[in-house]
Amino acid sequence: MRKLAIIVLFASLLLSDTIPLSNEKIELLKLQRQKIEQDIKKGTKSWISPVSISVSATKSQDASSATSEVKSAGLGWNQDIFRSGGIEYSIKSAKDIGAVNLLGIDINEAAYIKQAYTLKAQIERDRLTYRQQELTLKNSDINLLIIKAKYKAGSADITDLSRSTIDRDNARKNLIATKNILQNELFGLKKLIGNKQIDTIKLPNIQLLSEKEYIKNNLELLKYRAMDQSNNTSLQLTKSSYMPKLTFGASAGYSNYKGNIVGYSGDHYSYGLTLSMPLDINNKATIESARLEYLQSKEAGIDRKLELEQEYQMHMNNIADFKEKISVAEDMMKMYDDLYSFTDKQYKAGFKSAYDLESLKNSLQIQKLEKQIEEYNIIIEKISLYFDTKF
Repeated sequence: MRKLAIIVLFASLLLSDTIPLSNEKIELLKLQRQKIEQDIKKGTKSWISPVSISVSATKSQDASSATSEVKSAGLGWNQDIFRSGGIEYSIKSAKDIGAVNLLGIDINEAAYIKQAYTLKAQIERDRLTYRQQELTLKNSDINLLIIKAKYKAGSADITDLSRSTIDRDNARKNLIATKNILQNELFGLKKLIGNKQIDTIKLPNIQLLSEKEYIKNNLELLKYRAMDQSNNTSLQLTKSSYMPKLTFGASAGYSNYKGNIVGYSGDHYSYGLTLSMPLDINNKATIESARLEYLQSKEAGIDRKLELEQEYQMHMNNIADFKEKISVAEDMMKMYDDLYSFTDKQYKAGFKSAYDLESLKNSLQIQKLEKQIEEYNIIIEKISLYFDTKF
């Protein structure tokens, strides 16, 4: 049931008008796929030799002033009908190479979509961060105001005032830095979505993949598996090229000859079979090279699988950290909520200032925003895992 939900999600993304890519990028990916599909069709028929058509007309005169005219037309065809399995391997090779190339397009498309959704999530997160830092700056202003008053009253020293001033200055710098980050994220997303409106892009509700699902459907590993198959087919094709092959040859035509003494005209034809096998001093080296390429690709796939298993664990560790931060934020929310309720009563009784109440209110809101920020961080990790896979 879970897998079906994921399949439906991916299908809805591909069919939706709100897919987070510009129409130009969507069209480019479509054209790239169409070209590969045509290359596959062409490749599966590449073993079929073309028919040769020839037409000629010549006129000559020798030293004795004898003249002649020859006109001819003909068809010729030389076709391999047996290559020790090479014909089947050439057809399979075209399909295998096409499968690898199509997966390459899938990887590019998934990377675009992942980048777009990641930027969208980062924008939503950093908008909250900006609001959070605005509240932090307000609290810094309040704290500086209180420290100034205490300093003038002699109940705070210059160190307290300097520390409070630096805190307020850092809060202002953080606000500017976050604003700049947000602008860069917006520019980055616009490059991907073109004329589409950012606010119309909705983040998909993605479930967290298990490690087994992630590895089984990982696009990189799927491409490595397809490359293994393609390289193995290429190895078999290379071997077959040094084996016997049987070729059928046929030609038919018409000739018309006119000379000073004789002339003739009429049809002619020929057909036959040729059995051949190349004797190449480099055949062993060529076959061994193809075999090593196959083994190299296979080993690279195994190595990448081990890396991706570690990357999955890294994402899971990040998610665990973010969940811990959510738990901390929830604890802080409870504390600030209790303090705010207490301070509100004290303020109404005249024992606490409005600054104390506002500061606690801001601190409570900062923790609420922190919880939402960490939830977006989890979404970003899920996006990264999901769009590395194909369902």
